Amino acid sequence: MLPNYVRVQYKTLSDVPTLRIPDITFTSNDFDTIAPNLDDPVVILVTNGDLLIRKVLLDQGSSTDVMFLSTFKKMQLNKKVLQLSSGKLIGFLGERIPVTGYVWVRTTLVEPPHSKTLDIQYLIVDCFSPYNIILERPSLNAFGAIVSTIHLCVKFCSEKGTIATVHSNRKEARQCYNAGLKVQHAPVRRVNSIYNASDMPDLSELDPRIDHEQRPTPADDLSKVTLTEDKNKYTNIGSTLPAGYRQQVADLLRANADLFAWTPADMPEIHPEVMCHKLALDPKARSVKQKKRQLEQERAEAATKETQN
Repeated sequence: MLPNYVRVQYKTLSDVPTLRIPDITFTSNDFDTIAPNLDDPVVILVTNGDLLIRKVLLDQGSSTDVMFLSTFKKMQLNKKVLQLSSGKLIGFLGERIPVTGYVWVRTTLVEPPHSKTLDIQYLIVDCFSPYNIILERPSLNAFGAIVSTIHLCVKFCSEKGTIATVHSNRKEARQCYNAGLKVQHAPVRRVNSIYNASDMPDLSELDPRIDHEQRPTPADDLSKVTLTEDKNKYTNIGSTLPAGYRQQVADLLRANADLFAWTPADMPEIHPEVMCHKLALDPKARSVKQKKRQLEQERAEAATKETQN
């Protein structure tokens, strides 16, 4: 997952007056394809100086415009334009990433005549990323750009006063997304104990730095409570609850046993959108037919019997 960078120590753009732009709206005509939205990020191309930069992520959740050191080197910019800095960026997992420096680059969205050009200050960061540049809130606000993740495009007012539209490159967005999933991050350390209020441990015992990989489990034993005459319909409650309170909980559960869904048939008239799973498939992926498998006679008969039930 890509770190959600936040600003540390210094500003990324000089103060600018409030923008006055015409109304920007999105309609069904802004969909550039009938392919389903796979919830990919909005990835576009921009012009930095005289170079066309692909794999530029538009991220509205952070406050620092980032250019990765590998991109800076590929652009072959003069090292004199790089202003050294000792600041750090903090990701949403708390990791601190040193900042190599910052650089001002003239950045253009869309080709003329429906373009807009601004000087953007990028922080140079030396770490892996499937993207070349990340444009954050400062630059998006400066451009007056509105990003629609539903339509997978961004709109802004060009220098000539027209509304320009830039659609996300779905192929590159999917490639970047898949590349980001392959990055091995350090395991997240969690507190994996659940306690009753009466025996809540000290803060020192809840140190998340202790490495645990198991899921949280109850700290005390559970007792079975049958809710109906059918012994297969039961639930569990904590055995350490006070006797009177435990009986009240059991009575309450039995009185509302009809609210429990034991089988799918107990949940009629639920709208499919509530419980449907979405299989995110690339519409451009090539179908692959698996080879027919020959089962032993005993297994084939069992499979036939199972599918006929």
